[in-house]
Amino acid sequence: MRAWAFLLPTGLFLLAFTYLPALRILVEGSSALPRLLTPENGNALRVTLLYTLLTVPLSVLVGLLAALALEGEGRLRQAVRALVFHPVLLPTVAFAAVFLYLLNPLGPLRGLLQAVGLQNPLGDPLGAFLAVVLVGVLKDAGLYMLYYLAGLQALPKELLDAARVDGAGRVATFLKVTWPLLTPTTFFVGVMAALGSLRNVDHIFVLTKGGPVGATDHLLYRVYTLGFEYFDFPAASALSLALLALLTLLALLALPRLERGVHYDA
Repeated sequence: MRAWAFLLPTGLFLLAFTYLPALRILVEGSSALPRLLTPENGNALRVTLLYTLLTVPLSVLVGLLAALALEGEGRLRQAVRALVFHPVLLPTVAFAAVFLYLLNPLGPLRGLLQAVGLQNPLGDPLGAFLAVVLVGVLKDAGLYMLYYLAGLQALPKELLDAARVDGAGRVATFLKVTWPLLTPTTFFVGVMAALGSLRNVDHIFVLTKGGPVGATDHLLYRVYTLGFEYFDFPAASALSLALLALLTLLALLALPRLERGVHYDA
């Protein structure tokens, strides 16, 4: 009985702010599922899928390349590591605000932007989408770099030395030895990047607010728009359930197939 008394305050908060809202979303969203078939929701789904297909491989690739370039213990490399990791420490809103200033038509990059024909990148659908992708990639690449650095430092050195003794170059050693042994790290980083691309939309709030003309209207931002701008809570709940179903489908179908190529026996 005493243990329940200690758990009661936490249980009340969970009930009020987690379980009851989740139950309401389930009830209201289930009744509004037929309303999901709208052009706006279809566009949000298309934007989300395209955003995920771009940000996930790019952020993983940048993190891997940064880790390979900065592996070692030199002082200069330590400083560069800190610089690459710095965006991870910044709040996403603050990091996006930096790019909002840089990409402003009157900002410090206006000459460069005009030279490449972009008077207002955030006012152009393609430019705005690419800007959102760029911020999403750079924000998380430093974190993935740390994961890859940990994976590189955990590799069996005798295998790398044996490859060098056999005459393998750096490229061959990476492709035949390093990369297969890094597949557990890559699998973990890929899952983290996919989840991040589906739930991190703070930079969209700052940079584009879903525009222009829906070019950056992410599903999660669409949920916010429906619920807190239009106050259409049943439609927002239905879209939340659809996003949850998408994540569940990804976990049940895609992840086991992707894990088949992972080599855990290093």
